[in-house]
Amino acid sequence: MRAGTHAPREQALRSDRRATLVVAALALALLAALLVHGRAWAFLCDDAYISFRYAENLAERGSLEFNPGLTPPERVEGYSNLLWVLLLAGGQRLGLSPPTLAPWLTTASSLAGLALVTLLVRALRQRFGASPRWSPLDLSAALWLAALPEYAVWSQGGLETSFALAWTLAAMLAWTRDRPIVAAAAAALAGLTRQDSLLPIAGFGLAWILVLGTPSIRAQGPRRALQAIPWRRLAVALAVFVAPLLAQLLWRRHYYGAWLPNTWAIKAYGALLRDSHGLPYLAAWVAGLGGAWLWALAPLAALVRARHLLLVAPAALVLAYAWSVGGDFMAYSRFLLVATTLTAALVGWLARDAYDLLRVKTSGWRRVAASLLVTLAVAALVAGTARRARARWRVDMATTEGWLDGRYEGARAMDRFARIRVHAGAWMRENLPQETWITVGAAGALPYASGLRIIDAYGLVDPVVATTTKPHVGPRARPGHQLHASRAYLLSRDPDLLCHVGIVGRRRPGPADATRRGFRTGYAWACVDPGPASDSREPGGAFDPGYYCCLRPRGREVGPFR
Repeated sequence: MRAGTHAPREQALRSDRRATLVVAALALALLAALLVHGRAWAFLCDDAYISFRYAENLAERGSLEFNPGLTPPERVEGYSNLLWVLLLAGGQRLGLSPPTLAPWLTTASSLAGLALVTLLVRALRQRFGASPRWSPLDLSAALWLAALPEYAVWSQGGLETSFALAWTLAAMLAWTRDRPIVAAAAAALAGLTRQDSLLPIAGFGLAWILVLGTPSIRAQGPRRALQAIPWRRLAVALAVFVAPLLAQLLWRRHYYGAWLPNTWAIKAYGALLRDSHGLPYLAAWVAGLGGAWLWALAPLAALVRARHLLLVAPAALVLAYAWSVGGDFMAYSRFLLVATTLTAALVGWLARDAYDLLRVKTSGWRRVAASLLVTLAVAALVAGTARRARARWRVDMATTEGWLDGRYEGARAMDRFARIRVHAGAWMRENLPQETWITVGAAGALPYASGLRIIDAYGLVDPVVATTTKPHVGPRARPGHQLHASRAYLLSRDPDLLCHVGIVGRRRPGPADATRRGFRTGYAWACVDPGPASDSREPGGAFDPGYYCCLRPRGREVGPFR
């Protein structure tokens, strides 16, 4: 009798263990798939080098300045990712340069993101009474993300995007598991990495109050519901969350003399591009998620309930924010990575709900057929996404410069743009005096590689441009690049080389090229020719962009240029 009683339980436990082992094996394969997929897009973008320069200056000179060593100091917060900069600076102190460490961190963060989104969906489902038993369908969200360029691309690039995502998901997961202090710490770290990470966290919190708090108040009454709240733990959690963010705010005011980073002063003008760039940015995101393949899961919309607002609300806030700042010029929806991940989480949640519901409502061969139908729908979405990803990768790799769809810069073009400037900047570091001042239009790779003093024509790391220049809103305006310093201002800074009007190519430019850039007389071309560098990705195994030429005032000696 006793043996007969325990037999079904032991059988169920063995079945659960087998299911868990199957899921674990699939999860490992999935992580490997993301590594392979991400590696295919491997690149470092110019913007990443802005943080690299701040990190290097902090590690080597003890100052978070773009142009250190000036009197008086020129302090401009041209980054929006303090924790990322601090990590890279720590790596620099340990002998790992930012360009070496950053790709490892982005890849690790993307891998962690797959694990966290899987655990988040599982925790949310259990919160609403679902079975804790593992199923391969629990990996639906992660599987789709691993195949999706909108996720895989940002496992590369050297930016903090995936790192901020991981902390955002960690905060949501910890809160769902009733660990408010851990959630608060993760939320603070997300905010220190990117302040806009606090938007989806706030959306998740508000949805939690609406979905779980309101029914509790109705069921228990306001007084009993308030009494049941662990106020002491919440107070500690609030302190853990607020303290580091408040410390950063006060430090920023003391060190930079401003309450907001200069990056916000630049980005805020994107509000003028909401219709011309913001809306197309959202449309490109929808198309990137799968287009027609996404309709394979359209029937799952019938299962949407109030509880799913916990994922919908934060994703919606991210979409609204991206629209409000006019989107971005980079392809693959960088600003919408959180929305991409939460959309995949919603699909995974609904797919598992459908699977469980059909198994309860059907039996025999109908149950098998229904379960197979849900599995095939998810498989169709992932397979379609993977097929489109391959086609999109081919187009991207063939676009070494210029724009995808006439609007967005692809991974290959971003990588080549940065590599040209790293190549030229390395030559400048070796051949130009350290006190040389140059103007740039891209404040990333060339300043980092050259180590020279920089005047930023777009104002990101400049103390004046953001507050004295009117933004561009015409057809050629791009989010984050709407401010162009006037010629009078740039020349008033007396630069040694004008590289923001420079030319890159196989030939040396002539006087006519200077005239087309508004400099008729008084300037000559100073051309850097660093020669080819070994690069296995280039035809013939060598990378040789040719000349990198800047304008130099005639009569001024700048290193070898006379």
